[in-house]
Amino acid sequence: MAELDVSKRQAGDVTILDLTGSVRMGEGAVSLRNSIRGLIDEGNKKILLNLGHVKNIDSSGIGGTDRKLHHY
Repeated sequence: MAELDVSKRQAGDVTILDLTGSVRMGEGAVSLRNSIRGLIDEGNKKILLNLGHVKNIDSSGIGGTDRKLHHY
């Protein structure tokens, strides 16, 4: 099983990423960053991260997300 599973859904003009697992340095952080990058590259401007099923998250997981969002 992957460290982080990411599924995408729409609610109006908001894209919701449902995250399950861990967002830590390595595979989880890379998976989240790539998911967000793909959405932004597709022109999505409203992205919501549903962390309801995330077991743990470290500063690398959040840091990579923060850097990508500030880039745009």
